[in-house]
Amino acid sequence: WGITSLAVALFLWWAVVEVFKPQELLFPGPAAVVREFIGAYEDGLIWPAVSSSLYAVAVGLALALLVGVPAGLFIGMSPTADLLTSPYLWGFFAMPRIAMAPLMVLWFGFGDTTKIWLVFLSAVVPIILNCKEGVQTIDESLLRAAKSFGANRLDTFRKVVAPATVPSIATGVRNGISRGFVGLLVIELTVGSGGIGTQVMRSMRLFNTGRMFAFAILLVVIAL
Repeated sequence: WGITSLAVALFLWWAVVEVFKPQELLFPGPAAVVREFIGAYEDGLIWPAVSSSLYAVAVGLALALLVGVPAGLFIGMSPTADLLTSPYLWGFFAMPRIAMAPLMVLWFGFGDTTKIWLVFLSAVVPIILNCKEGVQTIDESLLRAAKSFGANRLDTFRKVVAPATVPSIATGVRNGISRGFVGLLVIELTVGSGGIGTQVMRSMRLFNTGRMFAFAILLVVIAL
C-alpha cells in the first residue's frame, strides 16, 4: 500500500504539471527533479552534502542520548531535581532553534562543531522531558509491589522503572531526531556551513527549483 500510495502521489504530481503547465521555476515536475538530481550527482554534490549532514546528526544525537536518557531518568526519580530543572527545560524547549544559531556561530565558528552543538541542544531537551515524564507516570501499584517484596532503590530502578519507561524513551528519541534535524537545517540554511540544507539554499539562490526539490526530497528520505 505504501508503494501504491507513492506511485499515485507521483502520478498526481505529473498530472498537475501536464495539465496546468506551470513555469518550471515555480513548480517543476518529477522528470525535472530527477534530471536535476542526476546532474547534482554527476557534479559531485550529493555525497559531500549527505556525509556532512549525517555526520553532524549522528554525533549530535549520540551525545543527546548519552546525556538525555540518564538525566531524564534521574530528574524523574528526584522530586527536588524536577522542581529545580523543569522551568528551565520547558523554557528551553519552547525557544526557537533559530534564536541559538547566531550564538553557536559566535562560539564555534562555521564548521561542523556548530552543527553538532545545535543538533545536540535541539534533541537533548525533548529526550530529557519524555524520559522524566515516563518515570513520573509509572503505575504506583508497581512501585508498591516492588517495595513490598523487599526491592531496594537499585532493584526498583532496574526491574520496574527502566522497563516501564522504554516507550517514553522511544518517544523521546523520535522527537529528538526530528528536532535535531530541524536544528541542523536551521544552521545549514542560515549560515551555509555545508550539507543538504546549504545545497537547498544555493539552488534557491540560483533559481534552480528542480535541484532545490531534489535536495529537499533527499533530506526527507534521510530523515525518515
